[in-house]
This record gives sequence, structure tokens and C-alpha cells, in this order.
Amino acid sequence: MNNSVFLDEIIDNYYKSIGDGYKNSYLPGQIVWTYFFYNYENLEFWRPSSFDETCTRATSFEICSSAKDLFNRQTPLILPRLEIDEEFIVIRAKWRPAILITPPPAKISVPPIRRGGKVNLKLCLLAPLFSLEDKHGNAKYSSEFVNRIRKLEYSHLFFLPEHEHRNIRNSLCRFDRIFSNYYTHLDLIDLYLSGEALDIFISQIKCYLTGIIEGDYKVAHETLNT
Repeated sequence: MNNSVFLDEIIDNYYKSIGDGYKNSYLPGQIVWTYFFYNYENLEFWRPSSFDETCTRATSFEICSSAKDLFNRQTPLILPRLEIDEEFIVIRAKWRPAILITPPPAKISVPPIRRGGKVNLKLCLLAPLFSLEDKHGNAKYSSEFVNRIRKLEYSHLFFLPEHEHRNIRNSLCRFDRIFSNYYTHLDLIDLYLSGEALDIFISQIKCYLTGIIEGDYKVAHETLNT
């Protein structure tokens, strides 16, 4: 194994500037800031605990981890709106950077159906970034583990070097936390992955989704690990 060379060292320009119009560009590989929801293995629910006289408007809530009628309540709520087969789940969210994978799909022209499903959602697909150090500069992971990510050893983890002028720290991009968000909730910045870095990024996502190692990711992986 070539222990001295990492992906961010063999790519001369990891990032590029988009230039004028970056706030409306929505390019694959563009860096954005947005709120990211955390998924929890142990679910908690924000359930109504008291109601008005109609039993359709909640006046208070409490957090619980289980209930006999979860997703099967007797009465829907009008305020806040909640159907009998729905629950409010307790989650946290954080404003963090992410890489735009796909912009919103082109609008589909289709006549609506009364009480039917919404077709055009204007959602973007994103891969969140997690800094490798805390705000005090303390490492969150061992250097050995980080270096293995920099060598593309894990198909679901992608390394991004810092960009001090755009407030991007050395980061870990997780494909196992890919999520969607409305394009109106994205704060786009004037930065995106360069051509070579973007090609490997997209190729690695395909590998993670299909389990097939091929294309630019395979070439880069072999270059760094032989």
C-alpha cells in the first residue's frame, strides 16, 4: 500500500469558484449550508397530552418513547394538523455544510387529482459534511482512520480538505446520511468540487449504492492503494 499519498494530495485543485450567479446555480458538487436532521435509533414521540373540548386541538404535549396507539390514534388533530396514522417525532437539527448531489428535478406537467399526491416537490439531494475536529481543535477521529478515508477505503465516506476562505474545515462526507431538502432552504456558496474531485465523488456514490467498484472511483482507489 502506498502510505504516503492521499486523494487530496493528488488533486491539485479540489475546489473551484462558480462566480457570478452562484446563488441560483444548483450545480452537482456545489457546497451549501442547510439544516440537517439527525436520525435516532431510539425513537421519541412528541404526543398530545391535553386537548380542548373538541379533542381536535392539542393544548399541551409530552415526550414519550412508546404508547399503545402509536400511529393508530382514535382522533385526528386539526391544530397542529396530525392524522390518526401520523406522529410527531422528536428530532434535532443543525445548520451544517453539505454537498449538492442533484438539483430539483424538472417540473412534471400533470393534471392534479382531487386530494391526490403532490408530484413536484422541489427537493434537492444532499450529502452532509461533518468536521473532523470540534470547535476547540480537538480531533474527533484517529489520524489512522482519517487517512484511510483519504485513501478511499470506505465506499460510504468521502474526505474534503479545508477551505479557509469559505469556512469549510477538514470534513467527512457521509453517504449513509444522504438526505433531501427543499431548494429554498439551501444557502448556496461560491464553491464546488473541481472536475476530478467531482468525478470521483459521483463515482463513489454510485459504488456505494450499487456495490460495484468501477469508473473514476476504482481508478483513484487503485492508485492510492497499490
